[in-house]
Amino acid sequence: MSRGVSVRAGERAAAATRSETSCPKLRELWQDCRSQVSELSVHRIDPGYGLAIWDRVLIQLWRGPATLAGAQSWFALGKKFASESGGLLCSNLSIVESNSPPPADKVRQALSAAFDGMATCMRHQIVVAEGSVARSALVRGVGLSLSNLSTSSLALKVAVSLDEAALTLAPDLSPDAGGAEGLKAAVADLRARISSYGVP
Repeated sequence: MSRGVSVRAGERAAAATRSETSCPKLRELWQDCRSQVSELSVHRIDPGYGLAIWDRVLIQLWRGPATLAGAQSWFALGKKFASESGGLLCSNLSIVESNSPPPADKVRQALSAAFDGMATCMRHQIVVAEGSVARSALVRGVGLSLSNLSTSSLALKVAVSLDEAALTLAPDLSPDAGGAEGLKAAVADLRARISSYGVP
């Protein structure tokens, strides 16, 4: 290894240590995180729903109707994800595609409880409302109702596009994750996996 490469690697390690000063066993945790960047880990998938972890982001994507089972799986994975993060900043990203109808009351309550339950361990909680302006307004209204049901001080943000959400989350991603473009690529991967689910 050349001296120049070694110096640059040392500078990156030092910067990582400075940015994660609140975490125990910093070097080990940071190396673990770096080894996992850009890997999409899918935990639940069907034609209408995808649930995955990528870098420091918990991603759920609704293509069909929101279900109670999906909301419960998301909450359980979110708590596990946060507890195993070693103190690193994590965020929630929920994407509602244009064909996904508003959730039923029971599902809405479960989603609100999940947002509330994960608020203390998430840096951001963002819902992306895809589709037309009217559709975005409808999802925004659902998002506001979820916020009103929540007792958390962490506001639930409703973004009008994945671009907006990715720019918000990018500063808290791992340095080698690829920033906003890396996150958007991970979401595209999840969409493709949902589309190909069950296809021989």
